[in-house]
Amino acid sequence: MNSVHPLVILFDIDGTLLTVDSNFNRPLIRGILDDLNINYPNMESDPFSGRTDHDILTSFLANHNFDEALYQDLKSVYLERITTRIQKEHVFRQPHIDNAISFFDDLGSYMGLLTGNYPSAATAKLKAADIHFDFNFGAFGEFDTDRNQLPMIALDTVRKNLGVEPDPTKFIIIGDTPRDIECAQYAGMKSVAVTTGKFSNEELSACKPDLVLENLENPELWFKELIF
Repeated sequence: MNSVHPLVILFDIDGTLLTVDSNFNRPLIRGILDDLNINYPNMESDPFSGRTDHDILTSFLANHNFDEALYQDLKSVYLERITTRIQKEHVFRQPHIDNAISFFDDLGSYMGLLTGNYPSAATAKLKAADIHFDFNFGAFGEFDTDRNQLPMIALDTVRKNLGVEPDPTKFIIIGDTPRDIECAQYAGMKSVAVTTGKFSNEELSACKPDLVLENLENPELWFKELIF
């Protein structure tokens, strides 16, 4: 095993790096449910923040016995439509993300995505937001409905890619929801919560992350507050 363990930075996407307009996303999903004759009337009011795509799409099949073949059809159509229809005007690029990405890149960090998105959906959203950084890897909401399993994927990936026995305390998950904080704590990783999503400072602070920030401005300052 390699004895050199880099700092590992894991960025959430939705609400952290960017935000997709609900006036685009929700009608897109409603159209898919209608086209596939999926009976799920509550989609418009369901919370999506912090959940994996697998979890969200599976939940739409509550009235269809969670049929696996129907899930695969739903997933396929969703990915086709999100990747071909999302445009720059459908996405808000969160402020100061370039500074944060550049700061950790300059530190020599091993940088990845930890997101509930399917990989191709993540790629489409990042492209629409004009975020073209070449992240080293991704832990995606592809194979599990449980977000707490995504840090486990990150640990395995670092082990395989870098040849080190991963130390969770050298991982930082940056996200905007209580679920981001929870999954970091579940894995023994550090968590930085930003209020750029749907949750307030008070709501995020109640989950006891290592840091709560208004946004990712001045990473050279707030990074010093993390204890390693």
